[in-house]
This record gives sequence, C-alpha cells and structure tokens, in this order.
Amino acid sequence: MFKTFSPLRLFFLILAVSFGMMSGTGVAQSKSDREIKKGLLIGDSMAGWLGQRLNAYGQKNGFEVGTIVWDGATIQKYANNSNLKKIIETQDPDVVFVCLGMNNLGESNPSRLKPFIDKIKESVGDRELVWIGPPTWPSKPTYTKLNPWLEEEIGKGRYFNSFPLTLARQSKTNPHPTREGIVVWGDAIAKWLETTDLNFPSMQKPSGTPLVKGNYYLYKRMKESL
Repeated sequence: MFKTFSPLRLFFLILAVSFGMMSGTGVAQSKSDREIKKGLLIGDSMAGWLGQRLNAYGQKNGFEVGTIVWDGATIQKYANNSNLKKIIETQDPDVVFVCLGMNNLGESNPSRLKPFIDKIKESVGDRELVWIGPPTWPSKPTYTKLNPWLEEEIGKGRYFNSFPLTLARQSKTNPHPTREGIVVWGDAIAKWLETTDLNFPSMQKPSGTPLVKGNYYLYKRMKESL
C-alpha cells in the first residue's frame, strides 16, 4: 500500500530532498570546496589598478592576486596566445579573473566570440573562472550587446556585470576609471564575490583605498606578446 502525504508535507519533503542534492559531495560541489589562496587576474589596460585593488583585499584577508595587463587586448588576442596556458599553469592560481571585453564592447554579434571564450576556458582548465565584464564606454552609449551575452555564456554565478556601476573616468571620452573609480569597481566586485560559492578565506574591506601590486605582475604593450 502506498503512503499518501498532505500537500504541505509533500512540499517540505521535496524541499528537503532538493537541499540534500544541492549540498551533496558530487563533482559540481567539490570545486567550490577548494579554499582560494591565490588568484590571477588577466586583462586589458583596465586590469592594472583593478588587480591591485583586489590584491589589497587579499593582503587584508589571507590570499593574493597577481595580474597580467596587456594593453589593447581583446578576447581573441588572449585566446589565440599560446603562452596564456603556460603562464596559468606556472602560476597555478586557484581562481582566474578575466577582465576582458572593453575592446570588444562594440561587437554587434557577440556569439562570434564563443570559440575564443572556449579557448580561454581551456587555458584556465579546472580552476575556478570569474569573468569581470566591462563597464560602460561613456562616449559610446549604443555598445550594449556584449554584456548580456557574456553573462549568459559564462553564467551568473561566475560573471560580474560591471555595466550598472557609476565609475569616475579619466575623461568624458576615456573609458578608463580614475583611481577612485577603480576603488568603487573593486569594492563592488569584492562584495559580489561574497555572494558566490567561491571559498575565499574572507572578504573584509581593507582600511582606506590602497592599491597593492601583487607578487606576480606582468605588463605588455599593445604590440608585444605575452
């Protein structure tokens, strides 16, 4: 004979089973159980100060963030560089932050970027990947297609949408944030990271507005290679 349950009891039974599945020890959960002690931020010219702000959080909370800055870099440029995977393997971070898209912001058909996104994911390997989307380009208000596509492609739990932020810029036409703008940006990212399942030691805000260069810092000009 089958046992029957009231609708309310059935609801709580389903809820309990769902919670048990979510908190299990399967493969999907095991990655987020890794404590993050080392991060690597790769990106274009927007990444320099941003990596230093995130590393200031690391200095306060027991992790570190190194940075690769490649002026003028696009998603395609990083994806097609054979040294990216080697650098990531050598640095061996627990999480790779990708700060790319500013130089792709005018892309009218972002889906064309998927093969290059996949190449970057391949270079990252089984490490955690967090994509920091580009902020607005003040003098180009029609550049709006890339961020929604990237968020869907990367996944909301691993994609930070910078578009809604109001950041002080270096000029009316220069999209690069000022030092103060970078602090606002970095603080917003840190606050968002607390809501994800990424296992940082903690994410307490550092005193003041320091930008701290990490132990690993690589800068390349536009015409140089990694």
